[in-house]
Amino acid sequence: MPPYESGRRLCLLMEAGDTRFSVEATSVTEVAAPGPDETSLRGVQEVVDLSVLLGGEPEQGPGMVVVFDVSPSLAVRVRSIVEVVDVASVPHFLLPSGLGDTLAALSRSAVLHKERLYLELNADALPHEPGPVSPPPEHPVHRSTSTPERSLVFESQGRLFGLPLPLVSQVVMRGPAFSALPGRSGAVAGVMPHGQTLWPLYSAPALLGTAPAVAESFLVLAEVEGRGLGLCASRVLGVHPRFVPAGEPGEFTAPGVPAPVLFLDLRRMFS
Repeated sequence: MPPYESGRRLCLLMEAGDTRFSVEATSVTEVAAPGPDETSLRGVQEVVDLSVLLGGEPEQGPGMVVVFDVSPSLAVRVRSIVEVVDVASVPHFLLPSGLGDTLAALSRSAVLHKERLYLELNADALPHEPGPVSPPPEHPVHRSTSTPERSLVFESQGRLFGLPLPLVSQVVMRGPAFSALPGRSGAVAGVMPHGQTLWPLYSAPALLGTAPAVAESFLVLAEVEGRGLGLCASRVLGVHPRFVPAGEPGEFTAPGVPAPVLFLDLRRMFS
């Protein structure tokens, strides 16, 4: 997490959709309010929502227009402008791999300012119209076939999941530095800095393909095959021993646990 070299590095911080972005101030030629129809700047230059360009939903409300110094000129509407700030000395993070080719082409890093994470946007790489979006790759679903020993049990979107204790690094609260990803993010609920790196945060139900990814209050951080990842949880039931197989593949019960617990084989899924 090294700071940038000495000297000023002014960036425009903004919000589009549910994601916060940072862009070099030298890449911006104008910031202005949109026209009355919210689709043009002064009735001359067409405006497109940045969130839509990145595969998300249109903005609600007038927002603000940012004109990028690219060829041809590109004017995008964002939800809000935060501020212009010198990010030369703020914490800087590389984005983890596996977040999708579309995002990888637009952003490779993020900055942390006032406890908020901003994805650094490469204005030159932005598309000029909505097109195909490459979300994070899907992971094959593997359920555990062996009876787990002592494991952490947590709940996500109303279902209980388990993680063997040797894989568990820490349980933390989702803080203000959490950032959602733009557009369709598959099973990834977002990213959050912890320690010296950014952790990709997955939704277990979304990994199963039974529900969309939802950012919940708790994050179970795990080390799997040398990589760090987090699993979202609405509550954590603690560590439980003495699991026995239940009726469905990958499900086990344990004394004191109110329902069967599903164990995903994360080692195989993320190998």
